[in-house]
Amino acid sequence: MHRVLTVFAAAILVAGPIASAPALAQPKVVVDGHMWLNSTPETRKVFLIGAANGLALDSAYAKRTGTPAPVAGTMTAKAVEGLTLDQISNRITRWYEANPGRHGVPVMGVIWVDLVAPGAARK
Repeated sequence: MHRVLTVFAAAILVAGPIASAPALAQPKVVVDGHMWLNSTPETRKVFLIGAANGLALDSAYAKRTGTPAPVAGTMTAKAVEGLTLDQISNRITRWYEANPGRHGVPVMGVIWVDLVAPGAARK
């Protein structure tokens, strides 16, 4: 857990100066298979940590405001429960390798179709 927090803290330190730069019109960035396959394993894990923190933030906000937790976030958390970052990363990588014509699919879409939906279908 300490390692995960260290990596997350390092990502914040790197992103901090970028986030504090003057607001410029920047294109929306969606991480897809092209970016995923050209990233290092560490960068992939940092992405996954960021995605997990976004889901945790949504869940915490819902709890604090007394609203239902987002269904997609709850399903995703359940689907990856017990998996390591390496295991999740390897599943995503294998999906892109098995689907070379679909490298334009966003990583979050791959997580949904390869990890979340199959588990939901079993229930």
